[in-house]
Amino acid sequence: MKIKQLNLQDVEHCLHLPENDEVHVFLLPAHTVDNLHKSVHEASHSLLLRILSAYTGKPAESLAFSKGPHGKPALISDGTFPLVQFNLSHSGAYIALAFSSYAPVGIDIEDTSRNARFDQVAARVFLPEEAAALARLPEEEKRSCFFRLWTRTESFLKGLGTGLSVSFSDKKIQKEYSFWTIEEIPAPAGYICTVSYRQQLPL
Repeated sequence: MKIKQLNLQDVEHCLHLPENDEVHVFLLPAHTVDNLHKSVHEASHSLLLRILSAYTGKPAESLAFSKGPHGKPALISDGTFPLVQFNLSHSGAYIALAFSSYAPVGIDIEDTSRNARFDQVAARVFLPEEAAALARLPEEEKRSCFFRLWTRTESFLKGLGTGLSVSFSDKKIQKEYSFWTIEEIPAPAGYICTVSYRQQLPL
């Protein structure tokens, strides 16, 4: 699979569904998306509907969604267009979205200027070896390392559809993790963005 980064011009000019070996990614400042919306949250959902409408050829207001057991939304097809897998993230002033025609996808963008209790969060959320490695780092190196690990973890769990309702102490989750490819993509200064996609579909 290859990651293809797109922009708003691509949405306006005959946007095609991702090929089976592609993941489409949009990473945009929220203010460029839609000046009608006051919040980044509203702008991100407006952009999601706009892109899904372009992919499917259906009016945004006609698109219907379901939710998985842990709340992950999925597009419902009426049989006249292919299913599109998608995931959305926003942080600070930026929006990130990932789309696939073939495999589950997850994406996470984080503003690295925000504060967190890095060691405590890592011990609760990350793989044990990742948390241990982070704890050994000097304080000045922890921030960038933490957010790289966080976006990797979050993008995977969002792609899986569980979010933080599961733990990496679960052997089943660790096994599932081995089927996913996780890639950091170029992001604006002060942000880290990571995309995850499943390489091998479950039987």
